[in-house]
Amino acid sequence: MGRSEVVLVAVGDVHPDRPEPETLFDLVAAEIRSGDLAFCALECLLSEKGVLRQDKANPIHRVAPSNVRSLESAGFNVVSFAGNNALDYGPEAFLDTIDLLRNHQMAVVGVGKNLRQARSPVVVNVNGTRIAFVSHCSILPKGYDATDKRPGVAPLKVRTFYEPLENIYYEQPGTPCRTITVPDPDDLEAVIASVREARGLADVVVASFHWGVHWVYDLATYLPEVAYAAIDAGADLVLGHHPHCLQAIDVYKGKAIFYSLGNFDFETTNPARDASASLSAYGFVGERTKSVYHPPHTRQCIMAKCLIVGGRVEGVTFQPSIMGNREKPELLKSNDPRFTTIFELMSDLSEELGTSLVREEDTIRVALEKKRDCDARKVIRQRKISYPHLRRLPYVQDH
Repeated sequence: MGRSEVVLVAVGDVHPDRPEPETLFDLVAAEIRSGDLAFCALECLLSEKGVLRQDKANPIHRVAPSNVRSLESAGFNVVSFAGNNALDYGPEAFLDTIDLLRNHQMAVVGVGKNLRQARSPVVVNVNGTRIAFVSHCSILPKGYDATDKRPGVAPLKVRTFYEPLENIYYEQPGTPCRTITVPDPDDLEAVIASVREARGLADVVVASFHWGVHWVYDLATYLPEVAYAAIDAGADLVLGHHPHCLQAIDVYKGKAIFYSLGNFDFETTNPARDASASLSAYGFVGERTKSVYHPPHTRQCIMAKCLIVGGRVEGVTFQPSIMGNREKPELLKSNDPRFTTIFELMSDLSEELGTSLVREEDTIRVALEKKRDCDARKVIRQRKISYPHLRRLPYVQDH
């Protein structure tokens, strides 16, 4: 008897909001459903309950519950809800969304009625292979983290420090600085414990993180530290989301790390959708479309595929995708210039970390052996300027 095979399909952030939800993913549903298991990160509440928190200026992240049909019709069956908008409308809408997803036969990870539930692995049995998911969130508005007595998301708190690059006391006041981010040691230990628990329950462990800096291609220093710790604890694949744009792919001990899969979909019918305050901090000018006010580079994304054979990850690929003129995700073919643009971007970002990407017809294979010894933790710590790729985007405006 041959070894069992499982194909896991994974995309980043999804934010459906349309009157005909089944149409959102109709250009990509066949490819999603070609896998045995499909993962996404939900960026909005699917509820009509709750009240917008007084400290939230943007009310767009609660949409009609009918939008669950977009995920269902596409074939998603594992959803991370551990994100920075999950408690925008309080615990009632938060718990209502979880119940709705589960009632539509979707496993929900990274959230719960208390901290123990939020950190607990979710195990799915597919073709005789047990696959466990854990998910944690570093983008944490006050009160969104679960506690022993409060519902919320599984937290991974991070501290930020600024290191001057010259002698600021005598020689050079006002010198540029390096941005350093450090995971909270207790939360990092909890992530490790969650992964180890998952390792004891399953053949394959997928660690998902809502993390990083939005709008930028570059990695915060804490990302590889956390990813490597998760793999050391037993994770076979790391999936990142939140930045709204693509980021590098790394390989550690033969395991793939997608630091950011990008926005697979992000739309809203709510007129209060202006993200200009957030964008202006980075010098961005957003692109107004029918769906959302985001920079053009957030339309680029990827769909990852992981081949699991006999309970082991044997191959990782991805296909470039884009939010096209039809305002829905489209997978790109290799003869499309936009395919080449995304391939070259991902190659540029990933090569710095020693990762090789290989074009194979309409997909791109991640080489699970690095072409040179390279530790992403050291690469990022040694940068003289934080977020160097930010300066390469053509529409960044000087202020």
